[in-house]
Amino acid sequence: MAKKVSILVGSLRKGSFARKIAQNTISMFPAGYEAEIVEIGHLPLYNFDYDDPNETDFPTPESYTAFRETIKASDGVLFVTAENNRTVPACLKNAVDIGSKPNADVAWRN
Repeated sequence: MAKKVSILVGSLRKGSFARKIAQNTISMFPAGYEAEIVEIGHLPLYNFDYDDPNETDFPTPESYTAFRETIKASDGVLFVTAENNRTVPACLKNAVDIGSKPNADVAWRN
């Protein structure tokens, strides 16, 4: 069974250097690895109310669930990004936050 690697790109721009680098790395993985870019631009901004069981007016977005399941099913994650304003780009930070919640079921474990 192939090892799955999810690639997260810290730029939403189609022609960004980070995206081009990420696309070029896919062919560099050895046999037995399956790497693919996981899109993060469609993810709503993280809001804890989505994961709060006491909040019934905020159902967890399907995009959160799909993203979390993709990360959980990955054997590894490759981050490809440039800095933005001397920090991690907001879209990438948002994806990390989404995968970090809820506390009882963090996607980044293992």
